[in-house]
Amino acid sequence: MNPTPIALALSVALMFAAAPGSAQRVVIPDEEAVLHFQRAAEDYALLHRQLERRLGPIEVTANTETLRRAIDTMAAAIRAARPDARQGDLFVPAVQDVIRERIARSLRSHDMTPADVRAAGMAERADRGPVTLQVNGAFPWAAGAAMFTCILEALPTLPPELQYRIVGNDLVLIDVHASLIVDLLPYAIGDSEDSLAYGGGR
Repeated sequence: MNPTPIALALSVALMFAAAPGSAQRVVIPDEEAVLHFQRAAEDYALLHRQLERRLGPIEVTANTETLRRAIDTMAAAIRAARPDARQGDLFVPAVQDVIRERIARSLRSHDMTPADVRAAGMAERADRGPVTLQVNGAFPWAAGAAMFTCILEALPTLPPELQYRIVGNDLVLIDVHASLIVDLLPYAIGDSEDSLAYGGGR
């Protein structure tokens, strides 16, 4: 007797179920790395929100001294909560090459080079001197206030407390409310020595 269509379907399903590794979910390493990074960013944002509830939100005011004091207070609270923060805490090795490749691919698709990005960054700077970038250090906004849209579109999405900036060749992750460097990814847009002109104290 010929098997029914239902029986055939069941037998095929059982055959694949019995195959070695068939029950394992297909893992795409790049996606896993990005998800890990985004979970770490969300964990950081949760800490930020807890501290902000305790200290009170930073209010935008025309009084620059009051605003600076509130930003410094928030930054100090984050440093106290993350005293052992180190480069690579969020930009773990697994996600570093993923981000570099995404940026490189996006630049190529827009007919841009790392040199174009570096030149634009230098053009907008009033102070051309060396810049020190250090995790848990203050971010020097004069070093990188703007970002290319094509680079932003290539990067993993962030919670609102965090933003990316390119300084030299490096990608900097910033807590915007605290004006604080959360993590650094060296040579995010290239491998030239230009990155070292901006770095220091890492």
